[in-house]
Amino acid sequence: MSKKRKKVGISFYMLVIAAVIIGVFVTLGTPNGVYSGEKKSYFWGNSPFEQMCDWYRVLVRAANYYALDHGNRIISLNPNMIVEAQIRDIRYMVALGVDGLLICPTSATGIVGTLEWAVDKGIPVVTYDADADTPKVLINIRVSNKKIGELAAQGMINAMKADRVKLKGKVLLVSGSTTNIAAIERRDGAKAVLDKYPGIETVVYMIEGWSTADAKKTIVNAVSAWGPPLGVVACNAATAMGVIEGLKSAHVAIPRGKPGHIYVGVVDVEKPMKGFMHEGLCDVGIDQPNLFYATLGQYFLQAYLEKGEDAIPPVGVTVTSDPNKPNGPQPDGTWNIYLTGETHEGVNIYKYPTWAPAPVVEHYGHRWLQVRPTIVTPENCEELPIWSNVVDPWLK
Repeated sequence: MSKKRKKVGISFYMLVIAAVIIGVFVTLGTPNGVYSGEKKSYFWGNSPFEQMCDWYRVLVRAANYYALDHGNRIISLNPNMIVEAQIRDIRYMVALGVDGLLICPTSATGIVGTLEWAVDKGIPVVTYDADADTPKVLINIRVSNKKIGELAAQGMINAMKADRVKLKGKVLLVSGSTTNIAAIERRDGAKAVLDKYPGIETVVYMIEGWSTADAKKTIVNAVSAWGPPLGVVACNAATAMGVIEGLKSAHVAIPRGKPGHIYVGVVDVEKPMKGFMHEGLCDVGIDQPNLFYATLGQYFLQAYLEKGEDAIPPVGVTVTSDPNKPNGPQPDGTWNIYLTGETHEGVNIYKYPTWAPAPVVEHYGHRWLQVRPTIVTPENCEELPIWSNVVDPWLK
């Protein structure tokens, strides 16, 4: 076989492999006329931060279901937290002919050039969960990390107050990497709440890589050095798991209601954390409405393509989600967005729009829909439409 013919054969197989990959990731649907105007099927490109953990896997599944329900297609590629891989994936999706991009940036600055290149080609970009430092983003969808840090700390304090516990003693604040913006913002939010109470001495630990093992070791060492703390605030799922495991290893994990209980507030409520809540070891958790991140993103992309920028809520308004109101600006100055979708594997997340009300503020020169976090307690953790409650039906 000649070298020329061999090269053509390899190219053919590469095309076949690419087609298979696209077939795996693209979700197809049938138009149902949800939006006004011309009925058209759209093709979205989605790049989450990664797709290894359940948090992102159910986020992608929600996005796929929404596209299916609304007659659109979507392709989701996994950059696995690597900036260069995300840049490659964005360019690949643009080459495939996507109508809009849903991006969870792996870097606030590292992918800016690529996003601006896509926008300049006429492809709108919505960011979610993280953000990119460019005014060319149509809108960003995420919680305030500072706010969820505040809520985790305040929820812990509220549990103490409910039990008439004296607010005096050490509270261990366990967050993530010193270079991670979310870790810093959550730490600062939690610390701002704890600093309001003069009897509380806050001890801050930054755990590089959000390591569960390091968080566990940190708690064991702290208890060994100072004795049981009054409380602990953990700023993400991995460190939260380490905190509970550390309290158990130090033999100070005492259920609420018994003498010596250490009050715990966490960010992210994974399935095991719900178990710890039932055991009385975790008093409150704060969750993000991640199931709505890429679904709201698709709504905005389609609204923008069909109606222009006036269909996107402006900075300064508060967005509600009321099924009894039409979508769009309201007479009272608010803006309503109520998403619709089908039931999948026994779950219909749209009946519970926990993400609203949400103010629209400015960030990096573009809109930021600052969605509402969900407060999770032992009493409501099994009923809330939070991400950990769809893991079993959606990922089984």
